[in-house]
Amino acid sequence: MEPLRLVIVDDQRLFRENLKTVIEIRIKAAKVVGIAGNGIEALRVIKETQPNLILMDMRMPMMDGVECIKHLRADGNETKVIVLTTFDDDQYLFEALQYGVAGYLLKDIEPEELTNAILQVQEGGTLISPQMTTKIVDEVTRRRRADRAVSKNDLSRLTQRELEVLKHLGLGEDNREIARSLHLAEGTVRNHVSSIYEKLELKDRAHAIRYAILSGVIG
Repeated sequence: MEPLRLVIVDDQRLFRENLKTVIEIRIKAAKVVGIAGNGIEALRVIKETQPNLILMDMRMPMMDGVECIKHLRADGNETKVIVLTTFDDDQYLFEALQYGVAGYLLKDIEPEELTNAILQVQEGGTLISPQMTTKIVDEVTRRRRADRAVSKNDLSRLTQRELEVLKHLGLGEDNREIARSLHLAEGTVRNHVSSIYEKLELKDRAHAIRYAILSGVIG
């Protein structure tokens, strides 16, 4: 596994300094290579330091987190991003998910949960806090009738087992939880998830959650 190089983007100096300390103490192989206080500054710092993971606040002056991520993706930068936000910032949730963020976590997360999340994302996982998953289900369910982006015909491409896995993906479960729910080996679940992504042309877990809700698999 490659060394973990992080950039922290948050407009609260004390929060980002504390976060840097927590990460470098708890994850020995991690190094915070840059810190920024707004999106504009972040774009410069990210270009200079070339991190492989970004911890991104949403509400910031000059340029917010969503705009910063949007600019990164437009420039072809696919660096993994974990959004750290407060519970009432869900106005940014759906926009951030469109740009394939690897995690969406609340700022009051425990240090151990945060470090576990960082390591999970570094290994290729995607993590959305249960509270935010609930918000996704509630809001997207409300929007479903107005959204025609998902065709139910696409579901015919999936096997019955893949439909079951997709349902559990939509509920925010990780591979281990899905394996437990469906009495499968975790490796088998990983294979099903990969097949679902390929058949439905989904980029990551966040998109799978949205697809599962919009298509009526859950909700």
